Amino acid sequence: MQLKLAIGGAVPSTTDNSLTQYSIVVTCNKCAGLHEMGISVTMEDGPTYKQSIRDVYDGKSLPKSLANLTNTSISCPKTGRQSTQKNHHQIFLVPTTNDSPKRRPKSIAATSIKF
Repeated sequence: MQLKLAIGGAVPSTTDNSLTQYSIVVTCNKCAGLHEMGISVTMEDGPTYKQSIRDVYDGKSLPKSLANLTNTSISCPKTGRQSTQKNHHQIFLVPTTNDSPKRRPKSIAATSIKF
């Protein structure tokens, strides 16, 4: 089941290039892995890379639709057990592939440091 939530109102048209669709991914309390919730949100001016909802809304009120995610149960595909993620630092917005190319982050060269 794919649930779509719009931040700030009705689900907007997908033809508007200023909007980005995000998958909701959480850290599992049962296996510590990352699992998709099967929920997507569409928003303007969101992050260009995977970021926790706490970091995205630092110092601002979380929209009700995102705040309610802490009450949404997920099933761990590894253990088969249900859990809820209450920590906003462990609930992530991940841009989907239909993200506008102009909003994608530029590659950063990896730097190796040896001690």
